[in-house]
Amino acid sequence: MNLATFRFPGFLLFFLLFFSSACAMLPGSLPLSEARQVEAAYGFRAAMARLNDCGSCLDAQVQVSLKSVLQNGTVSGFVQALAPSHLKFIAVNPLGQPMFFLASDGNRFRYISVPDGKAWEGPVAAAAFRKHAPPGFDPRHSFHWLTGRLAPEELRILSVAEDKEGLGLWLELAYESDILALSPVRRKILFEPGREVVRRHIVSDPAGKVLLDVWYDDFVRFRRDGRPPCRLPGRVSVHFDDNISMMEFVFSDWLLDSIPTPEDFHLTLPPGFTVVPVE
Repeated sequence: MNLATFRFPGFLLFFLLFFSSACAMLPGSLPLSEARQVEAAYGFRAAMARLNDCGSCLDAQVQVSLKSVLQNGTVSGFVQALAPSHLKFIAVNPLGQPMFFLASDGNRFRYISVPDGKAWEGPVAAAAFRKHAPPGFDPRHSFHWLTGRLAPEELRILSVAEDKEGLGLWLELAYESDILALSPVRRKILFEPGREVVRRHIVSDPAGKVLLDVWYDDFVRFRRDGRPPCRLPGRVSVHFDDNISMMEFVFSDWLLDSIPTPEDFHLTLPPGFTVVPVE
């Protein structure tokens, strides 16, 4: 299947499937003593502070793949992200010509389809956008989802346990916005203390149903602006339909010296294109 033939909202749906429902099986864990939980929580907070000090932007080539019973395909392109919410994705055809553009500042989005000569734009709260993004994904934190970080909100750590397979520590936590929500979600984070990286981020509803299950792998170690070494995930994936289906973002050729500004995420409409407002 050639994903370059997708049309709105199909291609936007493909992109947002990254944030779609994941496999429902929760990982096994082993309890820790109260003293060990306090120590682990302190180490986790310190590691997250260092990670958030590593830089606030992402600029790289990306390959997005979808594998499922009904669809299989890959699209390549370029992605930029700026903390906390700016995001831009450009899909290109095999000749390197732009085919689709998607940009958002966390409040509004613009999606341009070159083959259609149309652009859709409106608030991310619009039904046409939100129906493709399940509960648990907040467009205000796009950068953090793509880089394996946590949103810049106050965190409450509810419990800490050891992964049953020895992969790290499982922390159950809540953002301040989670606590204040009418229907608060539950979060579980798999944290690897040795490399100080988040390897998995699960978001569940109050009843325990998994809404998001994001995996981070193939971490690349780099140094920027003379700061201490940091790691970025080279592969971000989500498994869904009981692991029958999978979607992956594979990053390469990072531009570590690139420092985009909010103006870089504004998409200029080509002459003659039709704008379709979305509310």
